[in-house]
Amino acid sequence: MKRKLAQGEIVIGTWIRNLRSNYLVHMIAQSGFDFVYIDMEHSSMSLERVADLCFVAQLSGLIPIVRPAGKLPHLISKPLDCGAMGLLIPHVDIPEEARDIVRYAKFHPLGERGMNLQGVHTGFTVPDGQLFIETMNRESILIVQIESKKGIDHIDEILSVEGIDGAVIGRADLSQDLKIPGQTNHPKVLECVERLIEACKKRSAYPGLLVNDIKGAKEWIGKGIKIVPFGNATSIMMRAYKEIVSGLRS
Repeated sequence: MKRKLAQGEIVIGTWIRNLRSNYLVHMIAQSGFDFVYIDMEHSSMSLERVADLCFVAQLSGLIPIVRPAGKLPHLISKPLDCGAMGLLIPHVDIPEEARDIVRYAKFHPLGERGMNLQGVHTGFTVPDGQLFIETMNRESILIVQIESKKGIDHIDEILSVEGIDGAVIGRADLSQDLKIPGQTNHPKVLECVERLIEACKKRSAYPGLLVNDIKGAKEWIGKGIKIVPFGNATSIMMRAYKEIVSGLRS
């Protein structure tokens, strides 16, 4: 995924939140997506279930990226030990938080993540410790989620932190912070998205944005979005069911 991004390619994915089937992960991979976001912030997802989903994703050639429920050290490190190949960290507002995220998620010399050399994340083998550290520090992807005006105002400093690969806008929470709750396409929100895209360009980071339709995806890709998660498993399935029912009843 990081190599594709470095070569200027677009990576596409989707979300898993309420539907937590191993089959679903394999279906997402078979459909051709590059990555899947596994959401622990707005779901009842357990670490045990996260480990199962990450395991199936890896076997299927899909990149599992977990959004933890917060920024505490154990909330960041545990999904990585469960097989996550990247993290999407919510509510990052200041560069100090970004530095802490890198410290908890990366090994020496970038950070101080605790070492566990046998588990889902190593394929249950015991790899060479030094090689494993170097590989994980290079390959794991860290994305920060900006969800406040404060975060936008500090975006250049946040992206300057070594180890942060990209940033996404959380438009729903950002709209609340801007006192226009739910207006995710309000000009003030869209201006923040464009500020994030420009900041990512300057810092050689990768901007991302949730999209829910192909037209919107094309528009934002044209503006520079590189990480493109489309909807989530529930919304995609409900949309398909409604279209089928409408067509049959007509």
